[in-house]
Amino acid sequence: MDITILGSTKVALEHAHSILDETPTARVVVYSEEAEIGFPEIPLPDELVLSDALTTIPENWYSTIPIGIDQDTPSKTAYSWLVKLLAIRLASRGTQFLLRTTILEIDEDRQEISFRGGGSIGYGVGRYDELYDFRNVKALDGKLRTAVYDRYV
Repeated sequence: MDITILGSTKVALEHAHSILDETPTARVVVYSEEAEIGFPEIPLPDELVLSDALTTIPENWYSTIPIGIDQDTPSKTAYSWLVKLLAIRLASRGTQFLLRTTILEIDEDRQEISFRGGGSIGYGVGRYDELYDFRNVKALDGKLRTAVYDRYV
C-alpha cells in the first residue's frame, strides 16, 4: 500500500506512525515545503511541555531525546524537537521525506500527485493508494487543535 502524506506537522507525523503500526509494509512518503522537519520557516504558534506530550505518544514513535532539551518547561523549541524526533523514527521505519517540495496537482482519478522539489528529486509524479493532506492544519487562538485533514482514497 502506497501512502502519501502532505505536510509535516506533529499530527501528520503521528498519523504516519499510526498507519505503519496498522500496516507495517506500507510505503509512506511525506511531502513537506519545509527545508527541515521540525524547524519550520514560519514561527511555531504554540509552546509545548515535552514531558507532558511524551505521555500521549507511544515510545516507539520517537527517537532518543538529546541531552540538554528541557522537557519540563513550556517552549516552542520543545515542540520543534518533538516533531523532529517523530520524523527521525519514521525515517528509521522506512518513510521517505521529500523536503522543499511543492505540490503542483492532485489527480484523484489516477491517484497521482505531481510535485516539484528542491531535494535530490527535482520533480515527478507519485502514485498513491491513500493520500492524507495536513497542509491546512492551522493554529486557532494560539493553540494547535486536532487535525481535520483531507483524505483521498
